[in-house]
Amino acid sequence: MSSALIFGGSGKVARHLTTKLVASSYTVHSVIRKESQIPELEALESKPIVQSIEDSSVNDLAATIKKHSPNVVIWSAGAGGGSPERTKAVDHEGMSISVDICQVRYMANARTGAIKVFDATAAAGVKRFIIVSAVDIRDRQNKPTPEWYNDDDNAVSKRMWGAIGVYCEAKLAADRDLVSQNGRRKLDYTIVRPGSLNTDKGSGKVAAGKVHLGKSVSREDIAEVIVQCIKSPSTIGLAFDVVGGETPISQAIDEVGSQMIDTFEGHY
Repeated sequence: MSSALIFGGSGKVARHLTTKLVASSYTVHSVIRKESQIPELEALESKPIVQSIEDSSVNDLAATIKKHSPNVVIWSAGAGGGSPERTKAVDHEGMSISVDICQVRYMANARTGAIKVFDATAAAGVKRFIIVSAVDIRDRQNKPTPEWYNDDDNAVSKRMWGAIGVYCEAKLAADRDLVSQNGRRKLDYTIVRPGSLNTDKGSGKVAAGKVHLGKSVSREDIAEVIVQCIKSPSTIGLAFDVVGGETPISQAIDEVGSQMIDTFEGHY
């Protein structure tokens, strides 16, 4: 039986992903921070692992991964959507983005934690790795604006970085490390870069690749995007954006892979 290990397994995207993978006969191990999260994950037929990424060493994390021998490791931690006590809503073009109140410390830990997990995955001998990032994660100071952006995209980008710049910088640092250091890690990675996430029921359709930034996307649809990436080796080594759209998800991912669309290359 195939298996997956999800870091940030209690998050909303991760829960949708767990449901989908279990339905596809995967064994799902979910790394979580709190014992109180165990019952809800067990109800989804996940196998919870309570472990602090922040307090664990690379060797500790590698031991956890190696113990469960997953076919794929997914990083979905630090993707927003925490409890009301830990988050504040930032209005961004009519869309709600969740940001940690203590975001400087939180995102610094998320960045460091992600890099530890990259190293741990490689040390454990697992090749396939998928990370949930975000649209418009790029070096805005030193690299050119993506050529497919229009004036509306540039305006959205400016407001997004103004509102959640610390979050974006942390994501950039992690994604840059994943890509630039892969010569030594040799992971078969994919970076999924969703737009603003909503709680709508999944439509089964998205726009993927070089997209415009104005539309939000369902968390359930992002979970399905990850499932399709697991199934499709053509997305290995690619980073691509995903927003709400009208293309069936499997077709959208096939097109990204066949055209080798990468929205991070040249922008980090």
